[in-house]
Amino acid sequence: MKKIKEKKRGGIFLYTLALCLVLLTGCSSIQRQSGGDKMTEPRGNVSSEVGNTSREDNEPAAREFEITGKVITADENTILFLQDGEENGGLADFGTSDVLFYDQEGTELEAKALRPGMRIALSAAADSTSVERYPLGITGVHKVRVLEHQNDVVGLYLDILKAVYGADTALNDKITIAALDLTKEENLSKQEKEALRYLFWSYLTNAQESLPDGGSGHIDVMLSTWEELTEEGLIDKENLDFPEGILITIKAGQIKNDSFRFDVEKWRSGLGAIGYDSCEGTFEDGAGTYRLGAAWIS
Repeated sequence: MKKIKEKKRGGIFLYTLALCLVLLTGCSSIQRQSGGDKMTEPRGNVSSEVGNTSREDNEPAAREFEITGKVITADENTILFLQDGEENGGLADFGTSDVLFYDQEGTELEAKALRPGMRIALSAAADSTSVERYPLGITGVHKVRVLEHQNDVVGLYLDILKAVYGADTALNDKITIAALDLTKEENLSKQEKEALRYLFWSYLTNAQESLPDGGSGHIDVMLSTWEELTEEGLIDKENLDFPEGILITIKAGQIKNDSFRFDVEKWRSGLGAIGYDSCEGTFEDGAGTYRLGAAWIS
């Protein structure tokens, strides 16, 4: 029993001695740390670096997403483009403020260097927002790269539509519908046809608003054929009359060597139409021009 007690006493003594040594070492450490910045600052820096490394390892870095598409219109403030992979529309825009632009070689550009028809890739922060309207508004874009230079086919078709709409303006009197038949042209994708419809609608809306009396009011622009309009009852098939609108039809062959042939007409009724045959469209450095052929009137 004594031996056991002695062992206990010896154990208690050793434990007490070890505890005192630990306390003395701790006090010495505290005194050294509080003695000056030379000891505390390096320890602090190491702790900060370790902490930062830990956060970087545990938390994903700020990510971004990329969207590719084709420029439809561009000015110093806004870029309207057609997103790739969006079958039903895909039109979106973003502001050029605080955005860096680069060409295919990585050389920085000014925003005004972008041209319709260019294919681009835009980068935006993952937490960017979009404005739910049409076209879709994209915020948080910080970089745009030019991927490829292509012809501005949509822009040329828009110029052709403007020209035929401006011919024989009596056919446009009091219309509320402008229908576009693009089923017989071979150069526009489904997306581009929708972009053209939107641009022509914007043009007509601005033209109406600029008139002193506000024009004939709101004009809807739709993609439709003569047959579809008759089925919907918008065209009087028996009397060959489109009382509330006009139908513009473009027939065009494929672009070859930066040129193509086309016919275009504007139809209001059996006795009210105008058109141009054997027309030609050409492209140079992406920009398109056209020449109207022989005109006819009915």
